[in-house]
Amino acid sequence: MSELKLLVGERQSGESDNAVIACNDWLRMGPGRRLSTLTNKYNESQQNAAPTRSKTTLGKWSSVFGWAERATEFDAKWEDIKTAERAAELNFGLALDYERVRKLKRLSDFLEAQVYESSPDGAFHNVWVPDVKVVGHGETAETVDIERFNSALFTQFRETLADLAAEVGGRVKRQEIGGTGKDGAIVIRWANEADDA
Repeated sequence: MSELKLLVGERQSGESDNAVIACNDWLRMGPGRRLSTLTNKYNESQQNAAPTRSKTTLGKWSSVFGWAERATEFDAKWEDIKTAERAAELNFGLALDYERVRKLKRLSDFLEAQVYESSPDGAFHNVWVPDVKVVGHGETAETVDIERFNSALFTQFRETLADLAAEVGGRVKRQEIGGTGKDGAIVIRWANEADDA
């Protein structure tokens, strides 16, 4: 059986397996950890494997084996890990503005190609799409073939262009101070730069 390892720090002379288990459980509680909370957890446990059910014993182990110093080191290491993980995620892929711009440009190119794609007879077959319409009702109803304007394609294309403009700062909002209201409060209006054009 392998020896129990502390989450942080070195095992000291006289530090029992139960003391190590209790220290690790206490460290895992994170900032704001309290011996009384750990004691309650052990006393509420249905398992007989709790290292102790005594707050006095936990206090003794904490004092003798330097749990406070271990907690400081544990929390610092955990913060370092979280900081590194956050930096790794924020410095990769779509978290980078130029990656989002690249993807939006590819999407806009694709959608634009769909708009201008034409059949051999020169018709823009993605702009006007076949559809059916029912004329009349009941037994006299007839189904009529029609062409419908593909507004969804144009909506997606325009929204992609708007997202791209927002991503590169083409739709910057600014605030304008517009005077005061009747109660003396300052009125602020947000406007797009494009509103001035």
